[in-house]
Amino acid sequence: MAQGLNKVKRRIATVNSTRKVTNAMKLISSVKFRQAQNGYLTRRKYYDELQKVVDSAFTVASLTSKSCYLHEFEDQEKTLYVVISSSLGLCGSYNYNIFRYLSSVYKKGDEIIPIGSKIQKFVNDDPDLVHYDNYVELLENITMSNARILSRDLLARYREGKYKKVVLIYTKYINQIATKVEELTLLPATFNYVEHDANFPPDLETTIDNIVHKLIRKYLANLLFIKLNESYLSENSSRRNAMDNADKNAEELSEKLTIEYNKARQAAITQEITEVVAGSTSK
Repeated sequence: MAQGLNKVKRRIATVNSTRKVTNAMKLISSVKFRQAQNGYLTRRKYYDELQKVVDSAFTVASLTSKSCYLHEFEDQEKTLYVVISSSLGLCGSYNYNIFRYLSSVYKKGDEIIPIGSKIQKFVNDDPDLVHYDNYVELLENITMSNARILSRDLLARYREGKYKKVVLIYTKYINQIATKVEELTLLPATFNYVEHDANFPPDLETTIDNIVHKLIRKYLANLLFIKLNESYLSENSSRRNAMDNADKNAEELSEKLTIEYNKARQAAITQEITEVVAGSTSK
């Protein structure tokens, strides 16, 4: 009986120790989540205004421009995927959902640019996946400067005509509970069609192709920057929720084990009393 009590007691101590870790991780991820959320919402305002300009300009440009940035290379079948995962664990199914989505869309011959050590490890484990590891650590320092470097690289790769399109796979932030893996075509540029009055076309100081080439560089850098921030926000939201669930599970398990321990201890005391009474009676 004593061995059973000691075993339960050790399990309670282990669970409580684990709970201290999960609770600390929950607090840390909550702080990072708030910081990421504030940064994302602030930057999103600028991006939304830029998107309106891009929608209007590219709508006009798409009618006459021959720029490769607005049209697919139809003779190509290869897709370049830019995939954003996390570099840290303990974030629930966040990375697994990204791996599963990539596996569902990837075709033989496609290429991958992994961002985050988790997706890098995933593609490294499959020798058939072609990937470029130049930007794995980009999430450790999300800046506009680094986003520009990546955007220039993508524009140069696409300009060569090797890919039909360049696609971003990231995690969309919906709310504090829900996130969703989505894909977004980066090149050719995707935009919302805007109705213009045909009688009053816009006046241009330069050619349409020049406008497209200048605007796409600014637009793509800002698009990558906001999506990197959104993925980072989704990661910390997922980690906070995972640690919160782990903390609650540890608390429930601790309570169950405590009840089990008290029952066993009470049974042991009752048995000892019974033995003492039985011994005194036999005399």
